[in-house]
Formats: sequence, C-alpha cells, structure tokens
Amino acid sequence: MKRNWILTEARKANARADRIILENPSTRIYLDDLLMKRFWPTIWSCLEGSSYPYEPQSDPELESEWICGEAARSLTFALFDEGKIFFRGKLSCSKESWMVKSEHFLSLIKETELEVLRELLGNTRLCGNPPTLIVDKRNEGDFFQIHFNAGYGESWGLMSENKVEERIKQVIRANIEMYQQSMDGWIGSQDVGSFLTLAYDVYEAY
Repeated sequence: MKRNWILTEARKANARADRIILENPSTRIYLDDLLMKRFWPTIWSCLEGSSYPYEPQSDPELESEWICGEAARSLTFALFDEGKIFFRGKLSCSKESWMVKSEHFLSLIKETELEVLRELLGNTRLCGNPPTLIVDKRNEGDFFQIHFNAGYGESWGLMSENKVEERIKQVIRANIEMYQQSMDGWIGSQDVGSFLTLAYDVYEAY
C-alpha cells in the first residue's frame, strides 16, 4: 500500500500547536529543485553583473506560500546601494503556475516638484496598482519615499521556463535603470517621462 504522506508529515508536527501546515515532500523537493537548479543561476548572474551589493549572496532561503490556492515555494532577492535597498524581487513557483513580483523603492529630496510627484503617483498607466508615498520629515535626502509594487505570472506551458528567465532579467534590468536615473534623489519635470517609461516595463497595469 502506498504510504500516505499526510499521515507521515502529521506525525512530525508539534502536537502542542494550535495550527499546522502540511506540505507534500515530493512537491516541495520538485519546486525547490526548480527554483535552485533552473532559476537561481539566472537570478544570481543578473545580481552579480549589476555592480551593486545584493542579497542573498549564496544559498538563498526558500519559503512556502500560496498562489491561487496552490502550494508554492518562493525565492526572494534584492539590490542595495550605500546600505539602502532600492529593489526587491520574488520568484514563486507552484506545480500549476509561476509569479515574478517586483518592488522598487524610490527616494526623492524635499525640493522635488509637486507636479513630478503628481505624475509619479497619479499616472494612469500605473493605476491598477498605483505607487504609494511616505513622507519622512526627519530626512531631507529621502524626504519623499515612493514604493512601486507589481507582479506578473502565468500558468506553466510550452517554453514557460524560458519566459520566466526573460521576465527575471527584464525586472532586474528595469529596476536598475530606474534607480540609476534617480539615484541622486532628484527627478525633474523634464525627466519624469523617461523615468516612467522605464517603470512601465515592469509596473504598468495590464
């Protein structure tokens, strides 16, 4: 008789816990191999080639989550400059689908023009998941802190693994270019259009 993985995993659980989550070991191994052997080398290569400090340096920790009701495993990675994070990405895979999430952290100085802020926060092409703003009055160099957040994924299909790789490269490249255009904390009214063109590549609402 085939061994029931649910009973096997349940025996390992803490009987004192009020809630436990069981994962099929074979599914977890499959997804971990997919993340580490197929996609981590691509992620690492992009991070290493960026010239910016990044995390994780090696041996990334994988986490369990849910994608549309399916058990999934995820790998998170980030880029920094001068000790501050400017990009965080996450690749999540289930047996049914994949998702690449992206976050960009834009810091602008106190003297930033109001019209620039209006365009960044109210642009109609970002309206599906609009950027959010925090004002830090204690830090004039990072006075306006704008957070961009988006995700894109699909069900697995023909050539999907190649598509995931291309999406990873696109997301990392776009966020680096966004940072390089704004790294001094300033986006002028004449530059906001070109900055948003870069942002559309990843953060535009579909």
